[in-house]
Amino acid sequence: MTGIAHPSFMKNRVARAGLAFTLALAAHAAGAQQAEADKLAAAATQSLGAVKITGQRNGGVDPSVVIAAKNKILSRQYASSCGFLSGYSAADDDVTLAYLRDFGMLDNPSNEVERISDLSPDGNAKTATVGSAVSEFTSGTQPTSDVQSPAVACGVGDKRFAAGRNWIARKDKSLTQAFEAYEAGNFVDARTKFEEGWKKLGYEEAAMMLGRIHLLGLGTPASTPKAIAWLREVVDARYDPVKDRLKFDPAKPDTINTRVEASLLLARIHLTGQGTKRDPVEAYKWWNKALDYGFEPAGTLLGQASLSGVGTKQDPKRALDYLQAAGEAGDVTALYMLGQLYHHQMPKQPEGVPLDLKRAGAYYGAAAKAGNLDATYAAARMLDRGEGLSAPAPERAVVFYKEAALKGHVEAQNALATFFYSGEVVPQNFATARQLFQAAARGRQPDAMFNLAVMLAQGQGGDKDMAAAYAWCTLAKGQGHEQAATALPAIAAKLSPEDKARAEAMLKPAPKKS
Repeated sequence: MTGIAHPSFMKNRVARAGLAFTLALAAHAAGAQQAEADKLAAAATQSLGAVKITGQRNGGVDPSVVIAAKNKILSRQYASSCGFLSGYSAADDDVTLAYLRDFGMLDNPSNEVERISDLSPDGNAKTATVGSAVSEFTSGTQPTSDVQSPAVACGVGDKRFAAGRNWIARKDKSLTQAFEAYEAGNFVDARTKFEEGWKKLGYEEAAMMLGRIHLLGLGTPASTPKAIAWLREVVDARYDPVKDRLKFDPAKPDTINTRVEASLLLARIHLTGQGTKRDPVEAYKWWNKALDYGFEPAGTLLGQASLSGVGTKQDPKRALDYLQAAGEAGDVTALYMLGQLYHHQMPKQPEGVPLDLKRAGAYYGAAAKAGNLDATYAAARMLDRGEGLSAPAPERAVVFYKEAALKGHVEAQNALATFFYSGEVVPQNFATARQLFQAAARGRQPDAMFNLAVMLAQGQGGDKDMAAAYAWCTLAKGQGHEQAATALPAIAAKLSPEDKARAEAMLKPAPKKS
């Protein structure tokens, strides 16, 4: 009977594609078919994860989300025309304000920043007295000779509008109640409260959630046009490119803000054609918008699309630029994809990207260091095969295989098992090899299925079990494993009637009773 696969057999096999991102790279450059575009959509969705529900944390409403929403509504940039008509003041600078806050000086008379409060009739809590008119502002012009001061001042009407807005925001509970209803599954009440919050104060968070509610049909008939309209309210809102831009943190790559979330949802809607005409070009535009908003992984999506020619002209050079920028910003997926490109391990390798094993190894190593298991496995394979090196380095490869294997990477589990089976680098240990093959086989790794079958048939590393050997060999054959197809008749010939019945039961388990 055919013996167990030797480690060299495993090493000569083509590594699996890895991240779902790479599935879409097989798309044709022009006129990608629907199925291929769907792969890209699925890859994007899997990579970015499920769209986050703003305000949800540990099963309850995160009060910081509501506080942040109210602070934004009441900031100089958003509260009223006063924020745009007033001139620059050092006391309103972020650094200065942080200093004043740290030293408890925000209410000090030396702080000249104008404060609008609902506790004063004319909105200026610092200078106004109850019933005063603040006459210098009633004319609507700025009584100053400073050429840098605005020509139009913040008048009493503006102040009273801002004061009223402040009053509403301080008392408003609609956003908190909306999130509570949403998380409790009361979507009709949630929609009503989100709409109330939007009408009262224009919360971007409310518009975002209304977009999700209409897209998914939660408590209301699904309506993509309504969803798009609400999401556009988010992305078209007043924007400060400094304060509103997301600060991407590689340690927390899934963190997004409301604008990024809306852009990604719009991209997904147009890419998949969910309730609307499929339009990859429009999806590409919204990925660009997400990148503009500071979400660096969107650059990885743009790079992937540029490689595939989905939503844009196929352009490997531009794709590399996007991926390198995303990698430098700390997006781990971009680092792994760059390794694949220079290693020529893409399902459809684009022209114009040279084979560069040293660079590929460096990118794999960087991604592996950041915790990417596919990159860890890829780095191990390069070491194992001596790619980019003067000679193979299996003793270094085992370290990487072990790291990925212990975290559930099935290819790495199978590779590490072959070392324990053969006794190469590590002491021979059939029991450990069998455990690792079994773990990888349960993850549908074909080599591991076959290797486990052989060990079961020969009683290596544990009890002999011909029925289980037949079952695993059959599954490996079903995965296209050629050695399994050759070995299966020899295993079948050794089955007793009881073994055959048990093997069939393993392959066709009885349906669960309801």
